[in-house]
Amino acid sequence: MAKQKKQKLTAEQKKARREEARIKMKQDIKAHPVLFSAYVILRALVIAVMVLQIFNREYYDVFLCALTLTLFMIPSFVERRLHIDVPNTLEVIILLFIFAAEILGEIQEYYLIFPFWDTMLHTMNGFLMAAIGIAMVDILNRSHKFKVRLSPVFVAVVAFCFSMTIGVLWEFFEYGMDCFFHTDMQKDTWVSAISTVSLNPDGRNSAVYLPIDSVVVNGEKWPGYLDIGLHDTMKDLLVNFIGAVTFSIIGMLYIMGRGKGKFAPKFIPRLKENELPPLDSEKPGLLEPIPLGAEDDGPPREDCIFCRIAEGEASSYKIYEDEYTLAFLDLAGDAEGHTLVIPKQHTENLVECGEDTAAHLMETVKSVSEHYVNSCGYQGVNILNASGESAQQSVPHLHFHIIPRRRDDGLNAWPSLGKNDRDLAEVCRQLSMISLPKEEEKVQKGGK
Repeated sequence: MAKQKKQKLTAEQKKARREEARIKMKQDIKAHPVLFSAYVILRALVIAVMVLQIFNREYYDVFLCALTLTLFMIPSFVERRLHIDVPNTLEVIILLFIFAAEILGEIQEYYLIFPFWDTMLHTMNGFLMAAIGIAMVDILNRSHKFKVRLSPVFVAVVAFCFSMTIGVLWEFFEYGMDCFFHTDMQKDTWVSAISTVSLNPDGRNSAVYLPIDSVVVNGEKWPGYLDIGLHDTMKDLLVNFIGAVTFSIIGMLYIMGRGKGKFAPKFIPRLKENELPPLDSEKPGLLEPIPLGAEDDGPPREDCIFCRIAEGEASSYKIYEDEYTLAFLDLAGDAEGHTLVIPKQHTENLVECGEDTAAHLMETVKSVSEHYVNSCGYQGVNILNASGESAQQSVPHLHFHIIPRRRDDGLNAWPSLGKNDRDLAEVCRQLSMISLPKEEEKVQKGGK
């Protein structure tokens, strides 16, 4: 198939797009005033420092200012081009992090003035990279190309490993800059004592502790030995480890709590499914999301009462809600606590729903049932489902009934089915999903 040429926009279309972008920018500024103020103030400060360094002929600092302005564009690029929502809190912290590292740390020499400055930034880096690691699992989980299903503990491990990997790669970068460009990114530390097996007089593998009173280099007396960045590197990795562990645990608890909590979401980028461009069958994109349930589930239907309840257009007595499911009381009032559990994405019945939808739904059914038994004074539950018209399904939106039970409550939720005389072996042969060995199959059929 010949590839279609991309049509050029007319002058009117370009003008309309610019106007649309301008209106959207105004809306964003109005919706996020703190973020906009941070961008304006920090960019103005960087430009002022750049102009000053140009007059001082400090062209390396001018380069750092230009690099800082470029790095400031990364969050916006991620949001617009990759359709990933970067939370405002995370975006502001990223901007402050870049400003603190390049402008304050390098140009204003805060790394030398404040000994904790580099430690603070590396700790923050470990924290933020762990948040991005958790976001990567979530983004890949929603992609058409990838299917990732990890427990909260393994998500935390992935986030921790990602954060530490970024920290190690940064130390590689600092080491390379020091070796090839003779910088001092891995700040040296004065060492007043060493412990080494090299000075063992007997040549044994037993360390000798040696205090250092003085060192003479090129005729100049030094107060001690310079470690050439070893202590700085290990300290950076250690505080990166602390930051990574901290947010990995926070993210794990957030996932275990089924998305509850207000702190973690402020740092975890999410895929903006509603802003993605149409799917291109010839060139599928990496970040094309799968629907929340599965590929067979569809958008909400206006004629479906359960879809309207899930969308908040119809009222209900909510018992539980998460990103995928909703549990609410049945208005029939036929049994105390009679609860309906539905997927938010429309799917008609259990047979037609996707695997992910079924998994999320059963997880909610189990959680609500446990809550009723363990916390609400009930002794048991009935779980009922009807799938299909012939099974007496009344609402064409998949739902499970949870009927909380107490001893001697007088309810009879189990139907009386009567008696079926068909031979069980024959029924088993018709319905079985198990492939039987030939000898066993002969026995079931009554053969010799």
